[in-house]
Amino acid sequence: MTVQAHEAEYPELTATYWMNITIAGLVAGLLMGIVMFRVMGIMQAVGSLYGFAATGPGWIAHLFHAVVFALIFGGFYMWAPLKVFRDRILASVTIGIIWGVVLWFLAAGVVMPLWLEAVSTTAPPALPSLNPVSGLGHVLYGAVLGGVAAALQKY
Repeated sequence: MTVQAHEAEYPELTATYWMNITIAGLVAGLLMGIVMFRVMGIMQAVGSLYGFAATGPGWIAHLFHAVVFALIFGGFYMWAPLKVFRDRILASVTIGIIWGVVLWFLAAGVVMPLWLEAVSTTAPPALPSLNPVSGLGHVLYGAVLGGVAAALQKY
């Protein structure tokens, strides 16, 4: 089997596929970060996960998380039944929204409060911490992640 045949059969095993997922994660993370920063005012809380309760470190940590969660999404996106949706933007947006809701519940609703409790002396939020604005931010993240990933895959 030639390299070109291998890449055509398994595009998710190429550097281009993972670069597209990373770019989609950064774009989605940037848009979600604007909601977190301008609407919720919690970017410092993200920085405090790493011991830096400031906006700059919060942005860095948030974008790092956005890429990590995008790469995990890219791993799920490789699942054979989802292959037909990879270059279909609306379908991919829907898959991304589902991913965003999962992240909202697990990462923002459970992991982040537990992490903040472990590293902070302030009272942690209740578990699960399901702020509706955070939910909308995560839905935005997922929608943009899925849409941009599909658009990059398609073109």
